[in-house]
Amino acid sequence: MDEKRSEQSSAARVGVRARGGSLAPGSVVGDGRYRLLAQFGIDERAGAHLWRARDGQLRRDVALTLLVGDPADAESARMARRTLERAAHAAKFTHDGVARVLDVLSLGSGVTSSEGLLGVVVTEWTKGTDLIDLVAEHPVAPLTAARMVQKLAEAVERAHHSGLVLGLDHPQRLRLTTDGTLRLAFPGPLPDATLRDDVKAIGAVLYLLLTGRWALPGGPAAIPAAPHAPNGRLVPPRSLQPAVPAELSSLAVRTIEDGGHGGIRTSAAILRALEMAAEAEEHTQLIKAQAAAGIKPEDDGTVWTTKKPVKDKAKRRKLALGVTVLVVAAVAI
Repeated sequence: MDEKRSEQSSAARVGVRARGGSLAPGSVVGDGRYRLLAQFGIDERAGAHLWRARDGQLRRDVALTLLVGDPADAESARMARRTLERAAHAAKFTHDGVARVLDVLSLGSGVTSSEGLLGVVVTEWTKGTDLIDLVAEHPVAPLTAARMVQKLAEAVERAHHSGLVLGLDHPQRLRLTTDGTLRLAFPGPLPDATLRDDVKAIGAVLYLLLTGRWALPGGPAAIPAAPHAPNGRLVPPRSLQPAVPAELSSLAVRTIEDGGHGGIRTSAAILRALEMAAEAEEHTQLIKAQAAAGIKPEDDGTVWTTKKPVKDKAKRRKLALGVTVLVVAAVAI
């Protein structure tokens, strides 16, 4: 799917008119600087409308997180200020997994009172495709899903070392880049978002890729909610998609849920778990491929081959991402 078709499907899903305003393609915001092109989602929890726009001054496309609200509403204005402050703090943060914050506009400083906005976060535009479009037809292959999530988890780990919360706990804020990795395209964390919320979001993204369902509150109507068992526990991905390896299924649930033993609470822990689960799945796929070729492993699981093993983790990841790029090629530009 190319970006034009993606924009059209996104507009159909989320609509083009905001509460209390008239945000529509062709409208201008930011004191006339940014012309809206296409809407890519709405994070209802924050009144955040996610748009692709054209910067009239620098003549480039950008991503806008528009905080819609009434300036006379003191609580809404306070929450918007907190989100803008957090976005401004992230302006110096650089990582391939997060779109760079270019500017933060607030009332009286780039935003006029007549616009129906409480603020705007301006970031570089991320080429690729919607995360929702990727899972619309069928879930992603487990190994590909694990490798996609790793880049995002690396970004979270680095941000948390700097004391930053990224706020990636809404699937429409994420996009799949042309090289097959996930990226936070519309930064702007909720006022009360925590480091733990970022970690849970990583698990929710993995759950979404494996099942096509969203496991956190406040998700968009375009994505079915993840089911829960009668006891309130989250149904594991493996119960919905039997092809999902037990390790990845457990990893997703342990990262999302707050209670119980064996939970994953930090970005460092989920990075380690993702690497282990991905390596285990790579080994499984290798054995299956060798079996299909008539090569039998030894009793201890060893597979004899004339090829030298790839010891470099970065090289192994590139090989795995090669499969990802093939998946993305049909849906991204």
